[in-house]
Amino acid sequence: MMPSLAVLDRPARRNGKRLAGVALAALLVICALMLLAHPARASDEAQQSSLLSALAAENAALSAEIVATSAALERARADLGRLQDSQRDLEQSMQRIERHAQVHALGRVFAQTVIEQLRVLPRAGGFDAERVQRDAQLEATSDANLRAERALDQLADLDAAVTTRLAAAQPPIPEGLWSQVRAAARDRLAEQRSLLSRLDDLQGQLLHVLQESDDADLRLAQRTHAARADLTRLLFWVPARPGIQTIGELAPSWAWMTSAANWRAVGTVLLDQFIWQPLAPALAVLLALSLYFGRRRLQSRLVVLAPAVANYDRYWIGHTAAALVITFVLALPGPLLMWTAAKLLASAAAEQSFPLALSDALAATAKLVVALSALAWLLDERGVAGGHFGWDEAALSFARRALRRFSMVFVPLILIVTLNGMDHAPYGNRESVGRMCFSLAMLVVAFFLARLFRRKSPLMERLWTRAPRSWAVRLHALWFGALIAGPLGIAGLAAAGYFVAAGYFFGRTMVSVFMVLGAVALYGLIALWVQVERWRLSRRQAEEAWRLAQAETDQEEGSEIADPPPPQLDVAAIGEQTRSLLDLFITLLLLSGLWLVWKGSVPALSIISDYALWTYNATVDGKSTTLPLTVGNLFLAVVVGVVTAIAVRNVGALLDIVLLRRFEVQADATYAIKVIARYVLAAAGIVAACSIVGIAWTDVHWLIAAMGVGLGFGLQEIVANFVSGLIVLAERPIRIGDVVTVGEVSGTVSRIRARATSVVDFDNKEVIIPNKEFITGSVVNWTLSNQTTRLLLKVGVAYGSDLALVRRVLLEVVQANDDVLDDPSPSAYFVDFGDSSLDFEIRAFVDSFDKRLRVTHELNLAVEAALRGNNIEIPFPQRDLHIRSAAGLAGIQASAQPQVAGAPESLAAAASAARSTPSSGV
Repeated sequence: MMPSLAVLDRPARRNGKRLAGVALAALLVICALMLLAHPARASDEAQQSSLLSALAAENAALSAEIVATSAALERARADLGRLQDSQRDLEQSMQRIERHAQVHALGRVFAQTVIEQLRVLPRAGGFDAERVQRDAQLEATSDANLRAERALDQLADLDAAVTTRLAAAQPPIPEGLWSQVRAAARDRLAEQRSLLSRLDDLQGQLLHVLQESDDADLRLAQRTHAARADLTRLLFWVPARPGIQTIGELAPSWAWMTSAANWRAVGTVLLDQFIWQPLAPALAVLLALSLYFGRRRLQSRLVVLAPAVANYDRYWIGHTAAALVITFVLALPGPLLMWTAAKLLASAAAEQSFPLALSDALAATAKLVVALSALAWLLDERGVAGGHFGWDEAALSFARRALRRFSMVFVPLILIVTLNGMDHAPYGNRESVGRMCFSLAMLVVAFFLARLFRRKSPLMERLWTRAPRSWAVRLHALWFGALIAGPLGIAGLAAAGYFVAAGYFFGRTMVSVFMVLGAVALYGLIALWVQVERWRLSRRQAEEAWRLAQAETDQEEGSEIADPPPPQLDVAAIGEQTRSLLDLFITLLLLSGLWLVWKGSVPALSIISDYALWTYNATVDGKSTTLPLTVGNLFLAVVVGVVTAIAVRNVGALLDIVLLRRFEVQADATYAIKVIARYVLAAAGIVAACSIVGIAWTDVHWLIAAMGVGLGFGLQEIVANFVSGLIVLAERPIRIGDVVTVGEVSGTVSRIRARATSVVDFDNKEVIIPNKEFITGSVVNWTLSNQTTRLLLKVGVAYGSDLALVRRVLLEVVQANDDVLDDPSPSAYFVDFGDSSLDFEIRAFVDSFDKRLRVTHELNLAVEAALRGNNIEIPFPQRDLHIRSAAGLAGIQASAQPQVAGAPESLAAAASAARSTPSSGV
């Protein structure tokens, strides 16, 4: 049984192996197919995952932006609340102060309250910084909100948005798989739309809050500015009069200044701050010491930079500019140490009042010290004033000694004043020690000015010697009194209780004084440069003249033609024009600087400037109203008048240098333009000043009408001359420098005014001729269009002379003169048979009127010499005496014959006498 079963099972085993092979092959094929299908499925999943991941990342970014916007909105709301609270608190404080200000008798507490309120007012710089930051935030938020709104517009239709995102996906997704991704992408985009809506709402709220904050900030800034002006005006003009309490506060104030504990606190703060930040203080101290010990080298450098030492050939404006910089550097060591200490002490804690007050005092006094030190070095014997500007050494020495003595007393007093009068000092110190030392300082200033500018001082003696008829000399008593009254008036203000006003005016006055000194230094710098340039130009012209003289000498020797001389510039005229322009430039610069210094005092001075002097009627918007003329209007009218006068005086030089030279305008047209410009400026200034003081055309038209009637009768000649002057300036029949003959007057036109013209005749007398004569009368202008003029010389020769020889000799003499023009050519003509001579006329032309007299003289000398050399007689006038026979003269004739025969000398004398008398018959 067993073998048969094995035999039967053999085919089955073969079939099983065959089936197993087929199954294995099928399995391999299936695995291969699966392997081939897996990359495509993986790629599709990756594409779907990248799109969804991008949408998720965008949503996450939007969520983070929402959180940031929410935080910014909270900060903006807090900032808005702070601004509103600040404005509300300011309004309450100002209402309280204004309510108490209505009380006529105000005490120290009120003044102290005003000072404290001024101290806590926000600074204008803080408003500007916050506004800049807020504007930047507004710009960024607006841009972000605009982007969010545009994104919301794109997601308005989600299906279209899904299709767009699928089409734009990177890497691209096959369209066959869009249906698998569309649902997930739509959900993500729906979430994104919700986030964008929320973000848009938050950004809109932030924009609104920022705009409200900006408006609140602007209102607070305006209210702060108005409050500062009101508080300053109150503090200026509300007196805190000294009394028994003021005297009692002297001892505590002195104890506060000399307290050992306070000075130990100062030392502690300095040491702590130096240890905390040692680099900057150490560098400042080393720099100050280096400048102090190197001052001798700097002084020697000042001497080397002087024009006389540096040589005018190599000098340029940078030398004096460098000398001014060295002068400023020499003044720096002491103030630099003071500024360093002030910077360190400024870091003290708020409860340490003495170090903070000392910091303010050192910072303020350092500015004064550097200005006084720079002025002292400027006046040094080796300084810029003497070595560069050429100021008088005796006057400089006197001013330098007086300044040093003044500084030794004035600077310590100002240090005490600032220590006790600044914000961190007790109020009692301000009213006691501060007020007393300030008044003493003003008395010292008055004494210094009196000593410096008194009549017998070296400065004034020098001025009297150099310009005895100047306005500064004539009005010395006036301006000297005003100069002394200034510091005395400020001291009086402080003593009367207006200490804040006195300190303010003193500070602005000191800044103005040093600004004037700076303008003087700048004027000296530019004037020195102009002087050196004029010297160089003069030297170049002298060298050019020498070269031309050498060329003419070579031409005579070698018969070569020299180049024509270049046009010569008028050095004096260039200097005068430049000086006028420099005066205008420095004046405008100084006025601008003074305005910047004093414009802050306008609110404080409004109580004076708003004082009404009188009222006038004016028409405003078609309605008649009454307006006051205030002190400020009157002062502004005076300023307009002064500025107009300065402009009228200097506009000629300004036009000539800046404008007219560029267009190569002729000299006569230039003068006319400048005169008309002066008239226009003067008229505009008068109209502006009149409008400021309330004088309108409707107020003066009746006066103009009356003046017109008066002009028609009594002033018609003056009007005729004025109109003629305008016609002369417009038509230019005469010009400055023309040689004219008007009636019996001949001379050179020197000035053309509104009413008359000045002519300097040949006797150097100035003749004033009304302008009407140049328009309605006969005028000979010798140099209007051409300066070439003809000389007419008459020469007589004796009867019997060779006329051809005479003519040839005359022509040779005239042609030999270098100043006689070849074109038109000279000529000589025999024109008449005279009583005693044969008369010739010489006609020659010269190219300038100035040469007429000299060339006439030279030709007369040359003609006389040439005729004498050719034995041609120039006869003198002759007269023949004919004596007719008469009965009464028979004896005379008989007796005269022997005498005539025996006395030829007497006959010759009688004949000579007869020739000198007209012919007569007896």
